[in-house]
Amino acid sequence: MEAVIKILLGVCAGIYVLAFLCLLFRRRRIGVPVFGAGWLTNVVIFGLNWYICGEPPFGNMYHVLIFLAATFFPIYLLLAYRDKLTMLVHYFAFAAFIPVTGAFFMSRDVFWKRMPALQSPWFVPHVFAYMVSYALAAIAFSLIIVKLFRQYILKKADVDGRGEASFQVARLAFPFMTFGLLSGALWAEEAWGRYWSWDAKETWALITWTMYVVYFHCRAQADLRKYQDSAQVLAFLALLSTFILVNILPKLGSALHSYAS
Repeated sequence: MEAVIKILLGVCAGIYVLAFLCLLFRRRRIGVPVFGAGWLTNVVIFGLNWYICGEPPFGNMYHVLIFLAATFFPIYLLLAYRDKLTMLVHYFAFAAFIPVTGAFFMSRDVFWKRMPALQSPWFVPHVFAYMVSYALAAIAFSLIIVKLFRQYILKKADVDGRGEASFQVARLAFPFMTFGLLSGALWAEEAWGRYWSWDAKETWALITWTMYVVYFHCRAQADLRKYQDSAQVLAFLALLSTFILVNILPKLGSALHSYAS
């Protein structure tokens, strides 16, 4: 079964790349269905993981990356329908490719089972909320990077409204991030008898949330608006520290969250 999953991961990553290239060269009639095919393959992998584990596969980095990749296509459809942000589709296709590729090359704990600390009704909504917020934050960050590149390197104005689109996406991410933080505290009280322990994962999650508050504050205040792009870049770097560095680097290791490594 693990060999089958590895093959499917390779196929999924290839489909996402093909979708990105089609969309990058404005072949939407081909690119969007191909993106959808990649998402269906992604869902099959997620379903296989669930079948093997016998429960929602959210407890290790491999499982989380698979679910993270699967969030991008539905979120794109929501934003395209609600806010008419169809220009973002190639960003979503490329963003979906990255976690699938990471899952392909990493050690896969396919037969993972929940330990006692994870036997909580907060487990699935906590992880789900954070993965949706991370997916949205990644797209918002990508838009800002492209905007800054065009502005400072190519000397072009933001005529396509990438800055505004980035704000709209980040604004949608923030409630999910807030729910993830609060549900994590409720889960901690249930599992360990205290809402907050100031371990590395919790601390960096709070730093990330605070940095996004700073970004929104900069955008809302006319005299601070010139700092908004820098604030969002720093907020996303904090997010990467929360999601990746805390789980990988031993010195930043999170004892209470070791099951997530």
